[in-house]
Amino acid sequence: MKKPHEEAVALAEKIGVKLTAEEKECQEKQLMKVIMRKWLPAGDALLQMITIHLPSPVTAQKYRMELLYEGPHDDEAAIGTFTYQCNTTVS
Repeated sequence: MKKPHEEAVALAEKIGVKLTAEEKECQEKQLMKVIMRKWLPAGDALLQMITIHLPSPVTAQKYRMELLYEGPHDDEAAIGTFTYQCNTTVS
């Protein structure tokens, strides 16, 4: 049972992940989770993908109004909603 734990700690050292003493005492599965979180932080990558690939609220409002508003797109309510939401700024 000790061998997989030692191999995981050795792997962490090889890939450059620095573990604290508490993290080195974790069990095999928990230790691998800690190593993977430190080695490949998915949160940073996810945030970067969101900021790059999602449109701004102003850009997205152009097609949201068409999908969300069921009435005719040329009446006062549609034009007012579209104009109001596109002209407001996000603070």
